Amino acid sequence: MADFWSLLRVGNSALAKSLALIVPPILAVVLTQSVLSADGHFPSWLRSRHNWVERGWAWLTSPVPDSVDPAALPTAALGVAGVFVAVYFATVTFVISTTYKDATRKLRDQIVRRPESRWYAVFFTQAVVYVALALALPVVGRTATHLTLVIAGLSAALVVLSFGRIWITLFVLLEPTSLFPQIQRDLNRWVLRAYKLGRRRRPSSVAVHRANAKIRGNLETLNDLVTLILDREYERAGGRGIAASHDPRIGSAAISLLRAWEAYSQRKHTITTLPRWNPTRTQAKDWFLSSHSELSVALATGTTLVGSEVVDDLWYERWIADVAERLLAGRDLRTVESAVRGLPVFSRALGSRGQFEELRLWLTAMTFAPMTSVGDYAKKQGLVSGQNDGNPTLGPRLSREQHFALPGESSAHNLVDYVLLEALSACLGYMDYFERMRQVLPDAGELVVDDARQVVAGRLVLQAIANLRKALGAEIAIEGERVTPDNALTQLVARALATESVDEVAALVSFLEDEIWPWVIDIGGSRTWAAGAALSRATELTEKLETMLGFARQLLDDCESVHIETDDRWPETDTTALTRRAGSLKDRLELPVARLAVNVDSAPESDRPDHFGWAYYRAHENVLRRVLSREPGDPEQFRQKVALLYWAVDAATQRLLRTVRRHDQRVINSYVAEPYVRFLQLCGIALTMSEVTQDGSLFAPFESVWTGLLNDASRSTQLLGRAAIVLLSESTLFALTPGGIERSNIEIRANHALEEWGVPSELFDLGGFSYNEAIQSGSLSREAIGILRAVRSGNYEGMFYARWLRQHAIQAGATVPTEIEQQLHLLDLEWDDDDA
Repeated sequence: MADFWSLLRVGNSALAKSLALIVPPILAVVLTQSVLSADGHFPSWLRSRHNWVERGWAWLTSPVPDSVDPAALPTAALGVAGVFVAVYFATVTFVISTTYKDATRKLRDQIVRRPESRWYAVFFTQAVVYVALALALPVVGRTATHLTLVIAGLSAALVVLSFGRIWITLFVLLEPTSLFPQIQRDLNRWVLRAYKLGRRRRPSSVAVHRANAKIRGNLETLNDLVTLILDREYERAGGRGIAASHDPRIGSAAISLLRAWEAYSQRKHTITTLPRWNPTRTQAKDWFLSSHSELSVALATGTTLVGSEVVDDLWYERWIADVAERLLAGRDLRTVESAVRGLPVFSRALGSRGQFEELRLWLTAMTFAPMTSVGDYAKKQGLVSGQNDGNPTLGPRLSREQHFALPGESSAHNLVDYVLLEALSACLGYMDYFERMRQVLPDAGELVVDDARQVVAGRLVLQAIANLRKALGAEIAIEGERVTPDNALTQLVARALATESVDEVAALVSFLEDEIWPWVIDIGGSRTWAAGAALSRATELTEKLETMLGFARQLLDDCESVHIETDDRWPETDTTALTRRAGSLKDRLELPVARLAVNVDSAPESDRPDHFGWAYYRAHENVLRRVLSREPGDPEQFRQKVALLYWAVDAATQRLLRTVRRHDQRVINSYVAEPYVRFLQLCGIALTMSEVTQDGSLFAPFESVWTGLLNDASRSTQLLGRAAIVLLSESTLFALTPGGIERSNIEIRANHALEEWGVPSELFDLGGFSYNEAIQSGSLSREAIGILRAVRSGNYEGMFYARWLRQHAIQAGATVPTEIEQQLHLLDLEWDDDDA
């Protein structure tokens, strides 16, 4: 019955459109012929006007005199309309023959289906009908009034004006991208129609099929338009457009594809509930999971496994993804960057709606081509220089200006940002989804019972809710009432949600490990300015990934809290392995970041991110984190990180000497000394942790660096003097200098790490003035206790100078800077002298 009414509505709609074209001119003729009342009096509102209004109204409503041919004006109007119709079709023919001669029929139909064309057709049809009725008045014994002729002239003028508008529009259509808004508008209209059908309890299958067919037709038209644009580009540039210059049509096409995807994504959770909405597709079978009989038949006949027919929930997205891949395939670096430039980040929206497969499809379609083009560019530029012992080969650095003077360098930088921002936004989308589902979970039972409530969730959760609603309907039909309690329904929904969450998080981590991270490591090790963008964005991505795992853990804990039936099969929700894999991704970035700090140009530039500054601070934080956590990792890599950090300190000092100006000399010295003081502080923290924990691997890399530097007696004197002078620049203004506050925070972290290890704070707080014998009688060695007492409230840099660097420099033949040391007022130096 619903199908019958749907057919009736379609027929009524067509009939209504036809009547809308014919009825208005008929009414206009009737009104113009019967505007006077039967007694010939004017309306009262006209009698109050001036005489000229009355005379004008009398003339308009009076019949045309016999001396005037009443058919002349309508005939002329009809001739004018006919001339412009001929011009219209000539213009359409010109546009199609020049731009759309090789286009498909659906694409050509878009030209005559423009809104301006429809209005022109309406005006022309109504004008012709009106003029024909005016010419037919003598047949029924009526004489046309002047108002009838005036309306006929106005209708001809309206046809001319509407033609002027459509004439301009037709010439705009010489640019194919002007069809994108029209296709997008038509596509959105039918998507909205399908959404409204999905909100009905019993939608008509005819209406559903019609909406589905219209959407497919618009997708085909969109594909045909992109093909036309690409063909024109191939014809102009040759070689499948690889050597093409910047073509703004490609960017317009990419934006239109994104808008089409987004319009469907916003309503997909409701649209996909329509019956027979999604088509089927053939899916290949897994040989290891297929039945024994299928394997036997395939092996005996020498054939492959017959694919199974599955419902394709991603048919709409596959259309757009295929078009997007064709749009970006086979392009060089700059043309790919011009195609994705200006595209808004879309991954977060997909992830927040639980459309995880759609998210991976989007990432595959829109990021693989940029990744390939940037990877090829990075290989041509070569790798950064470095030696196995960790000491960089400091040759001439490629400056920022030289970088961006290279063809494609700016495009590579922008594409790296685009790819990693999409991946980063995916993590944010997962967080949004987990938090929203955590809030929905307590009311999941009520949500299942209420059929009218629409749920925006992942596919597995939606399927579980649909199955539960169907089961409840059968239960009510059999029992007469609902028997299953809300908490049981909540548990079933929680089980589906936990299964989906763990699987999707694992899939995202695997995607980052297999696809994104190898590419990031390659780009980060290349001699390009994009290396800084790759490593900085990837580091930010690891932080967001850890936060996302925290959100997932909260959701899984909430799912476990509603697990009331312990016998029910429950998914494995332990995320420890995933957390460890996410931490491994961060660890793999540490050595490339340290190498970047000594190879990238240190000169600041406000127009571009300060990659050197970021790499220096990030490398320092990475080494500090490993020292405080007592997890040095691979010894060789840890040694290289420390050595590279030392050379980055030199580069930072040279940069500050060039950039710090217009200050008091003491302030300038404080700025310039900060990188070296930070490194001395880090060495002191590593020495302290190594002696306290009896783990020599924590300080071994630092000892190796300093031993190599102090081999030469003249150089050892220079290094010792430099260390003393930088400490003098900071000694009297500790925690008030530009970097003192940050170093004080680092010392607080180091002190906290010592306390966690079990070291009493009285041993190192206030320089050990609260020290007593009862506290030291532990597992600490005498050397460790001496170092702790020398810290002087966390002054690790002074302790390192007095208790390690000074001694080893003297052993290497260095001359002690006595005058500078007297101004340092280090108690450890005085204590050493007394002890001697």
